[in-house]
Amino acid sequence: MPKTLFVSQTEQVSKYVDQLCDALASQYRGYHKRMIEGNARYFADGRRDLSDYATQQLKELEDGTAKLMRFRVQSGRKYYKIIQQDFDTFQDRNEYRDGSVHAFVDKETGDVYKPAGWAKPAQHVRYNLLERSSREDCLTRCDWAGGYLYMR
Repeated sequence: MPKTLFVSQTEQVSKYVDQLCDALASQYRGYHKRMIEGNARYFADGRRDLSDYATQQLKELEDGTAKLMRFRVQSGRKYYKIIQQDFDTFQDRNEYRDGSVHAFVDKETGDVYKPAGWAKPAQHVRYNLLERSSREDCLTRCDWAGGYLYMR
């Protein structure tokens, strides 16, 4: 008799939260690349130092060594907290450090919330990761700065 694989709702939400983090990181990478390319074109004629910097940044993006913003998940009692991390070189630390909370996701329902602060979500649900159309809308519209989380 074949075994039936049962994936709990909480496991599904966890998987979708990981997909959201991947989509945010990808969106930021594209944003960062567009900004560097735009700056390189703008400064190509006047400031060679900026053009050299842009060339180096693009090379790091292509070879995967760029220290870009990333997103991690912290599991709490009721919510998954999506935290933005930035690479820190202050005082020779050279490590990723937590920046701010990007979003909260209810572990049971898949509801996505804009943060009200570090410890709690804002009041209204923005998306639901368990509903296919809402999840697709969230993953399509998401941006690293969180604009997609404002009420429409």
